[in-house]
Amino acid sequence: MKKIILLAVVFIYAFPCAAQKNPFKWWKGFRSAARTPAPAVPSFRVVQGKILPSPGRSMVSAKQLELEKYIARAVRPTLPENVALSPTPASLPQEIYARERYKHVMENFQKFKKETGPFLYYRIKEGYGTEIPSVQSRVLLPAVADMERELLRLGATVDVREDAPLAFALEYVARVRDELAPLLKGLSGADIYFSRQDRAFVGDEFYLHDPELKRWSSMLRRGQALAQAEKLPQGLRVAVLNDRRSVLEEMTKSHRNGVFIRNGELACFSSAADLIASVRSGKKYDIILTDIIVPGGGGYYLTNILRLDGFSGAIIALSAYERDDAMGLEMFERGFDGMLNLPISFEHSPFWASDVMRGLNKYLYLRRLNGWSR
Repeated sequence: MKKIILLAVVFIYAFPCAAQKNPFKWWKGFRSAARTPAPAVPSFRVVQGKILPSPGRSMVSAKQLELEKYIARAVRPTLPENVALSPTPASLPQEIYARERYKHVMENFQKFKKETGPFLYYRIKEGYGTEIPSVQSRVLLPAVADMERELLRLGATVDVREDAPLAFALEYVARVRDELAPLLKGLSGADIYFSRQDRAFVGDEFYLHDPELKRWSSMLRRGQALAQAEKLPQGLRVAVLNDRRSVLEEMTKSHRNGVFIRNGELACFSSAADLIASVRSGKKYDIILTDIIVPGGGGYYLTNILRLDGFSGAIIALSAYERDDAMGLEMFERGFDGMLNLPISFEHSPFWASDVMRGLNKYLYLRRLNGWSR
């Protein structure tokens, strides 16, 4: 009897513990305890080859996912011998060249990604409303344009659908470009750099000077320059970029004397940044004449920036470079509308004003004739 009483006392004291201090719910607690599921196996994410635990979908922000997609992803190009070429090269040397070119371009992209990664990282972290410093834009925009053109050219010989590294490279560069130039979001790189809806490249039309012109016999003096000036449209707005003070001074002097762009407006700049700022502030220019090499940003840089900004006016290079159709095609694809060859120190010649305006008249004539319009 004493044993029975002792067991009853022990059961009474143990009962509340089993029922979580509620003696009337012990059976429910017992049944629920038996049905308690085992701890869920945690999910994992792979980032740069490392396995990281994921605390749950709600803990991973869209920004973090975007960072991992563009910044943290390591790019391992396809081995050149495994690259899927399309179309198939006609000869073995062409195939070897295409595979080596793939290797070279993808190596350039890896360097590009390393250089632009910090920019994209902070843009994603800080948000899309922050303003991009002008210095950073000047440095990055030409690099982005060059890299995207290079990858797009590669895509003409490599099957992008079969090459994931190349497809990602194109996506990454477009992401950086869209951040730098929001107005171009939604456009493909091919539309920006290669689709010239206004015209096709023709060397005789792109190069605006006449190499056969005999200056000594044409008597290009003040009267000839005035004749060329009168052919230009009334109110033509022209901007000039050149780092040589003598060029800008001579052009300004000739304009004030009623010769160079006599019936229009002329603005001279020695810095690409100042001309870009002028355009972005709303100043309108019909034609920009630019030197190719200018410290701090020459003709290529200026054209890249303005075309990315949506500038639709004509951009014509003034350069001492002789005609080279390969170089001309590259300039054309970068956004130039023409090139005029002028000798070094051309501003000291009595013929320069007539030569430049003759080139402008040739461009405007061809534009009207062929219906060029950006």
